[in-house]
Amino acid sequence: MRTYAYVRKDPGIDGDEVNYISYFYKNGYQIPKQRLIFEEVTVDTSIIYRDKFINLINYGLESGDVLLIKSIDCLGRNFDEIYNMVNKIDQKKIRLVCFDYSKKEIAGDLKIFFLHFLKICLDFEGKFKKINKNYPPNNFVKKVGRPEILNYEQKKEVISKFKKGHSVYSLAKEYSVTRTVINRLLEKASQEFN
Repeated sequence: MRTYAYVRKDPGIDGDEVNYISYFYKNGYQIPKQRLIFEEVTVDTSIIYRDKFINLINYGLESGDVLLIKSIDCLGRNFDEIYNMVNKIDQKKIRLVCFDYSKKEIAGDLKIFFLHFLKICLDFEGKFKKINKNYPPNNFVKKVGRPEILNYEQKKEVISKFKKGHSVYSLAKEYSVTRTVINRLLEKASQEFN
């Protein structure tokens, strides 16, 4: 059985490893420095962008290992992600300790209450999302490759201007892109239309 600790901290905020090691030690857990994982991400960063945490869960921890987290926000940006991550940790038989919830391992009745609490919060969040249309969506897709040259509004403008008779050359010059980009955009738009 190995013990790992994961700490999410906001970018730009100083957090010394020694402080966290002593924090865990005061609560009864001895963490070697190499098993203390720091990740600088904001609290609203989706779990798919928390590479260190995902790698720790998928590749670093084995059945029976202990994972210490300081707070529940280490598990995701909303209750949907948190609930799913707790279930994934449970399926891998990793022992979880969340210091904001309890100083002990979340097991037995404590685990039942914890999962029930997360389910209640998840249901509330779902109802809240239905009512509040400004709530950020949970449809993150990790994009790879080069960023797009034109944004969505510019793409609509290009298609509209092309329909009005603007040439590919003039559109490429106006938006400072190559003619290939404009042609590709128009081709994609015609495929979606058909």
